[in-house]
Amino acid sequence: MIGCGRIGSGVENSNDTVGIYTHAGAYTACPKTQLVAVCDVDPVRLASCGERWHVAARYTDSLELLKLERPDIVSLCTPDYTHVVLLRSVLQASGVKAVLAEKPLALDPEEARELAQLAEDRGIILAVNYIRRFAPSHIALKSWLDAGGLGNLQTVSGYYGKGLLNNGTHWLDLARYLAGEVKGIQGQDRLHEESSDPTLDVELAFVNGAHGSLFGLDARHFAHFEMDLVGTAGRIRLTDFGHDLEVYEVVPSPRYRGYRELARSESRLRGDLKDILLHVVVDIVRCLEEGGQPRCTGYDGVVALEMAFAARASLLDGQPRRVGL
Repeated sequence: MIGCGRIGSGVENSNDTVGIYTHAGAYTACPKTQLVAVCDVDPVRLASCGERWHVAARYTDSLELLKLERPDIVSLCTPDYTHVVLLRSVLQASGVKAVLAEKPLALDPEEARELAQLAEDRGIILAVNYIRRFAPSHIALKSWLDAGGLGNLQTVSGYYGKGLLNNGTHWLDLARYLAGEVKGIQGQDRLHEESSDPTLDVELAFVNGAHGSLFGLDARHFAHFEMDLVGTAGRIRLTDFGHDLEVYEVVPSPRYRGYRELARSESRLRGDLKDILLHVVVDIVRCLEEGGQPRCTGYDGVVALEMAFAARASLLDGQPRRVGL
């Protein structure tokens, strides 16, 4: 594991609804993996991580770790600006079979695409940690939607905060996963944040004809992540960051004869992000043992980044940008 910060090694949340939420915790909990070495440029953070997770092999140089330990799986949990150089060195290292990378793969879509291609060329599994793709509840929701659970999708809307690249790409990736490919996107800078990663409002046009609207919130007041999908046969709301799912079905109106309304359903679909990093690691092990691709591939990470950059580019002239077609 390269990077011993919060997502890599931070103390696991004691709240039972969260469970295993760090890379180190996931590798320790998975019966088929062993955390053999950790790396961080901060010796204090490195020592704290090693002590907490009982890892003796500790490095401040990632290249030395890769050379001496020859790990099968590498987790990259470092700051965004380091991803390109570190991920390239990991993908070129001898013996590496799989990489779990925190998003974004890079701060430039072209560099991200090059990294995804490098992984493919070297036969290395590259998974990107857009966590909701790995949650069993969201996988079940995806299957339900693909089977026509909402009929024809009409709209997708939602909220997020703290930067389009940082948290917004989580929403964009989930929208693409659940609702389908996006053909056009446009951003609006309503909040006017002084940031290298502003929190934009975004309008999306899906290939299937659905329309999407994403609204940015000022994260200084509270954190929020929500998605609302409305089809011709019902509605799904992902609330509380995806820990909860609300399902609505079309029923005859109890008040107005001849009308139909949406009513809360006792669906068996449930939201759950508990032990989410463990699900990610288990999925990578599945790929190594059985073959196949991870539930969120390097290509998926590239497309999420391309959507965000297209939204930002549209600010220049107020015109929507085409995406990945």
